[in-house]
Amino acid sequence: MAKRVAQDERPYRPVEEALVRAVMSHQEVEPVVEMVDTEGVQSTNESLEATPTNLTMSKTVLPEVQRNDRMVIQASTGTVEKLTREKRVLLSASEEREIEHLVSRIAGELGTPVKLSHVLRAYMILLLHAENEIMKRARQSAPLHRPPNGDPVALASFEQRLAQILSLALREARPLR
Repeated sequence: MAKRVAQDERPYRPVEEALVRAVMSHQEVEPVVEMVDTEGVQSTNESLEATPTNLTMSKTVLPEVQRNDRMVIQASTGTVEKLTREKRVLLSASEEREIEHLVSRIAGELGTPVKLSHVLRAYMILLLHAENEIMKRARQSAPLHRPPNGDPVALASFEQRLAQILSLALREARPLR
């Protein structure tokens, strides 16, 4: 049996009528987004802008990031390239616990679900943004030699030195907008 809606509660409608009409008539619409806070109280946010064009895009529009001549996000069309490539990294059990704990704390402070992939993609945006400063710092540093994978102490030292170069470069980069 279907659950009845309380008289003081709005019925669930996954697609609002105004949105359907706007999409069908190719007009602009301002969506009404209902949010529920931690106490279960509904509030309405009407400050979001939407057009029929961007209603089909992803919900998050990232800032334009340019790396060489290739646009990661094409601002002119408003499209985001589909994520199809996977990169892997090996972690120790303690590193995994620490990074998952950090991601959990970030999510708690932001008040929204956050996954490791979100954090890593945000760092990727920062790295691409600071590419010129990273290259400058890399040229200024003493040559690095990557040790073999079988030497964990030398690898840790190599990665620490790389982290120092990146840290200095990120500090020198212009603010992200």
